[in-house]
Amino acid sequence: MESLSQRKAWYKPHQQHGLVVRLFSYFTVSLLLILLLQNLAEIALVKTMLHVPKKVQQNMLVMAEQAQQLIDNGDRQQLGLWEKQQPYYLFVLDKDQHEMGDRKMHPHFAFKLNYARGINTLLDSRVNQPIFAIPLKDGNQLMVQLPHQLHPAKYFSFYFGLIQVVIAVLILFMFSFLIARYLQRPLNTLREASRSLANGDFSVRVANTVSDSTIEFKSLATDFDEMAKQIQILSERQRRLIRDVSHELRTPLARHNLSLHLMRKRVEPEHQHLVDRLERESEEMNQLVNEILEFNQLQNTTENVNLTPIDVESLCLTTVANIETLLGKHQTFTTDIDNNMPLVIGDSRLIVRAVNNLLGNAIKYAGENAHIHLISALVVIEGQEFVQLSVEDNGHGIAEQHLKRIFDPFTRIEGARDKQSGGYGLGLAIVKEAMVVMNGSVNAENRQPQGLSIQLLLPIMNK
Repeated sequence: MESLSQRKAWYKPHQQHGLVVRLFSYFTVSLLLILLLQNLAEIALVKTMLHVPKKVQQNMLVMAEQAQQLIDNGDRQQLGLWEKQQPYYLFVLDKDQHEMGDRKMHPHFAFKLNYARGINTLLDSRVNQPIFAIPLKDGNQLMVQLPHQLHPAKYFSFYFGLIQVVIAVLILFMFSFLIARYLQRPLNTLREASRSLANGDFSVRVANTVSDSTIEFKSLATDFDEMAKQIQILSERQRRLIRDVSHELRTPLARHNLSLHLMRKRVEPEHQHLVDRLERESEEMNQLVNEILEFNQLQNTTENVNLTPIDVESLCLTTVANIETLLGKHQTFTTDIDNNMPLVIGDSRLIVRAVNNLLGNAIKYAGENAHIHLISALVVIEGQEFVQLSVEDNGHGIAEQHLKRIFDPFTRIEGARDKQSGGYGLGLAIVKEAMVVMNGSVNAENRQPQGLSIQLLLPIMNK
């Protein structure tokens, strides 16, 4: 006997519908609704428009009174003359449908008497010349033919066509809006998930939030989740590999440094420069390993990191004292730190590391005659206040197409960095990760006429 879960699994696919089936259903309903409303509009328009105009009815009733007076006078010749003088083609007939005046009816008019109608009856939706019978005394009747110029159906086609267009546009707009909303919801979910994925959140999943009533959306969401899962696995493997390799390198590097220290005592003076070179290379390797481990640690830092109120002014002044010793012979460095800056929420070690990295990059890459400037300012972005620390230089800047890439790990802009200038593309990546951990941000832009400016945005402490 099948279990309940098996029956649900068998039944669920039958509840799903393809996008083609749904769109066909929506368009079919919209078409039927358009036709139904147009028919109802036509019926309402007929009842509203296809009546003899009130002014024409009054004229006919006045002529009926005049005809009755002439009949009462018994002057047949005068009655015929009156009939000819009227703006309508009409005749006064007795109960046997004979002319009471001396004017003769046209045979076609006599034939149409069989289709005479009351003055309040509905007219046809096409322009013609209907005949109306207005009763008089003793069974007599006034037969009036309505001129086609006065027929209300003259404008019926225009109004009905206009109503058809309005109804079709409104129905199509309504269903287009509903279809767009129906398609937009899962697409918005996928778009937000893809943005989160692009920002490094590999844990994002959408299969449970996207409706499973449409096969295509469900399949796309499932494929997206599988892709995100594989990217997360690869990213974790890469981080684990870099971390493990970096840790394993520390031991042989320590032995290497110890060996160099022992070897220096046994090497002849004329060969000491070779030992110096090996020590520099070993120091660079140690620095690279330390940066990789720090970058990996920042990436794996949880959101519960302990952030405390920090005085930016005192922190920057401490940093400046260490940086000035690294300046080149012709390089200059100035600061413009506001004494009234509010406290920020952050980690002092990370802020110092970020500022040191930016200043160190400026010293390395801005040129031998560079002027480097550290500035603080209070800015408001989207209603939130930040303390902005800017490191500016008057170097050659960075090509616009590379500005967004400089914060990616191991990114080295061609022509801007080389082996002699040092650097492995982790300094700015560490700055970015540090700012993310502190709920801040970093941005780079070229200065005019030349130079580069990198801003750190640190959230201030709420008062």
